[in-house]
Amino acid sequence: MQGGEGHSRGLDGYQTLQASNNDSNLKFMLFKVLSALKHFYSFKELENRLGVSAQILWRYVSLRSVPERGTAEKLIQKIEKEGLIDEALKKSLQESDEPWQILSNPGVMTLAELKAMEIFRGEKVNVIITGKDGYSTAFGAMLADAFHSRLCLPSNTPYSKHVIVKNYRISQEYLDSLIFPKECIPRRSHVVTVLVDGTKPYQLSALLDIVKARQAVLTGVVVVLGSESKIKELVKAKIGIEVPVISLLRFCEQDSQACKKVSDLQGS
Repeated sequence: MQGGEGHSRGLDGYQTLQASNNDSNLKFMLFKVLSALKHFYSFKELENRLGVSAQILWRYVSLRSVPERGTAEKLIQKIEKEGLIDEALKKSLQESDEPWQILSNPGVMTLAELKAMEIFRGEKVNVIITGKDGYSTAFGAMLADAFHSRLCLPSNTPYSKHVIVKNYRISQEYLDSLIFPKECIPRRSHVVTVLVDGTKPYQLSALLDIVKARQAVLTGVVVVLGSESKIKELVKAKIGIEVPVISLLRFCEQDSQACKKVSDLQGS
């Protein structure tokens, strides 16, 4: 593909969502991807996978030099062809038993953002709403910035004159609640929900009730861990439609023990 003719597939979803086809966005996209991948691969490993010398890759990441548009486009296509983003996300789960180590890695969060941008490219996103835990909030903030959308966070106490409240049961003995300012989720807005733990349906179910009560449009669901098929079933049952669902470390369906590693994050 010649530079300036069309789009490469996959990772340029981020570029498409930026609504621009200029050289600077494509080069920034490559810088962002390579900067994230260096948390998982040495430059020598990237050299072997991408066919570009480690020294040149280092110069791109350190901004000592900037690739031509055609070079940037070919490298992005090669990164997708090699499946490096999915591979790096999977590696992050396999190499650590500590949830904070997985989720605090800036490479994980950046790659997760890029993966979500790829899946939702072309979709309208006005509002990001998140779960209550800190990692859901952090990831939601990254997506809100990437989509240029509003970020709506739940709280335990009202901080607006007009709020919408949803109570939900965590266990037989314990109830919790989500409190959002009504104005933060306008009617007919297009919403993406973001959660760390998609293995427990209660908080996601409550978030879906909030979306429905505000007469907003659910664009999709993003979780860090969880079964995409089970979440799709829940969404269909609650909202009555099918939407894209992303489980960023979607290995629960093959390995329930892997999901269990972060299943307690919601209560932390």
